[in-house]
Amino acid sequence: MAIKLYFDKNVGLRLPEILARLDMDVAWHAMPKSKLGVTGSAHNEPLFHPEESDDAWLAEVGRRGWIVFSHDRKFHTVGFESELSAIKQHGVGCFYLWGGSAKKYEKAQCFFKAYDRILAAIESTPLPFIFDVQRSGRLKRVEIP
Repeated sequence: MAIKLYFDKNVGLRLPEILARLDMDVAWHAMPKSKLGVTGSAHNEPLFHPEESDDAWLAEVGRRGWIVFSHDRKFHTVGFESELSAIKQHGVGCFYLWGGSAKKYEKAQCFFKAYDRILAAIESTPLPFIFDVQRSGRLKRVEIP
């Protein structure tokens, strides 16, 4: 199963860059389109504008079939109906990654502890879904209202 992991801008650059260097199929918010296999100087602009609304990039990422990783733990909550609608309408798989204010190596440790569980959840859970990746590496399913 080929999957692409997409990292929201709030995750930062280091973790997705490390994963890309490990030959994992990743993309991130400010990643130049040229790194996605589109060539030519006209395609070197970022994948999404830094101020792109969450519902807009969620829709595009969902359309592409990518799996979302974010520190935002709000997409399923009251007040974020447009984000939730994009997740439902475009069949987004989303993981709330622990470590928004943690050191980079702690965030990477958490991701790698959870990686096998993440892959299993992707394979066994119908879209759309949201999971909370806990510091221990365990996953907790988040109910989508």
